[in-house]
Amino acid sequence: MNMRKFGCLTAALLLSGCAVQPQNSSAPAPRAVVVTAAAELQQLPPFNSNLFEAYVGVTTEDELFALTAEQQADFLDDFHTKFAHLPVNERIAEYLHSITFGFNYKEQTYTASEALTRSAGNCMALAIVTQSLARLVEVDLRFQRVNNAPVYDRSANVVMVSDHVRARLYKPGETTSWVTVDYFPARESRNGDLVNQQEFLALYYRNRAAELMLDGEQSAAFAYAKEALRYQPLDSDALNIIALLHRRAGDETTAEAIYAFVLTRDNTNLNVLYNYLELAKKQQRPTLIAQLQEQINQLPDYNPYTWIALAERAYAEDDLATAIRMYEKAASYAPYLHEVYWGQARLYLELGRPLTAKRILREGLAEARRSATKKSFKAGWYSFEDPVIQKSRTKCGFLKFVSLVNVA
Repeated sequence: MNMRKFGCLTAALLLSGCAVQPQNSSAPAPRAVVVTAAAELQQLPPFNSNLFEAYVGVTTEDELFALTAEQQADFLDDFHTKFAHLPVNERIAEYLHSITFGFNYKEQTYTASEALTRSAGNCMALAIVTQSLARLVEVDLRFQRVNNAPVYDRSANVVMVSDHVRARLYKPGETTSWVTVDYFPARESRNGDLVNQQEFLALYYRNRAAELMLDGEQSAAFAYAKEALRYQPLDSDALNIIALLHRRAGDETTAEAIYAFVLTRDNTNLNVLYNYLELAKKQQRPTLIAQLQEQINQLPDYNPYTWIALAERAYAEDDLATAIRMYEKAASYAPYLHEVYWGQARLYLELGRPLTAKRILREGLAEARRSATKKSFKAGWYSFEDPVIQKSRTKCGFLKFVSLVNVA
């Protein structure tokens, strides 16, 4: 199974101001960290750039956040008139509330200007719009991870995993008073850590690399993945994309070298482990297969498509009882996936239990209705809150975190 991680709010899908944290110049620890990172960079396997054509169309940071003169004027007019009675950070939130009513969800990481022009985009596109507006009026913005279960989807042989972040817009000169901007509400969300601007930009370029790869634009995808490494030089997910691009271009040696390098630093990265395992299987290397499978077995796997693949395999082997258990396992992790209901219904029909099949499909329909928020924006799903006044309210947003796993 090919697996790719998207982080959204999306995706799949990492950020905050570029300012470097103040450090005590007499403390030796930070210097040691830099040396270690430099040493690791020297061990990074060289890429086979000859496999890809030169690509000069990578979006720059300035282009990413730029707005047209008309877009700026529209925002500033409301900012200084319609919402002038509000604190400046709340003005941005209210403006976003008003414009997202007409937004259409589209799985595409647009720039800020593109998202406003098209009134469309994914969660990360909306996050980019938020930052563009905040920059325009010099409001401090930071992003925060939200520790929700990721959302999974599959396109052909690629699994997309969406994780979540939300934006904080701060009052000028304050660090404890902000409004939180969320694009999708979610139950049982838990606050995570703040992420900086470098991580956010790496996330954007990883997202675009993944999208371009799915569109068959391998050279452009390679250029965007390398751009992600400018902001996070040892980013496991960006390196995973680059390894997958090498493998698809026929260079399995470089792909394996990159997988092995990532695992020396991040040996719990299931995306890389699955990709490396599929490569080992293709090359028929039983020792390596056993080693990688053992590493995978020791880690919790919340990816429902792992269990769906096992269900499909059991069905192919005419082991219907096992197939049903695997579909039920997948449903426990991702009840919004239609595949788990269609799969079970098909099996129960073959077992001569049509009433059970109908019940399963009704459950799937109910889940689809509850999960409709994943496909479009509505005014009620956008919210903002003041943490001082509304501490009990917790909602989430999506920002796409992207990584790729080869599950071919």
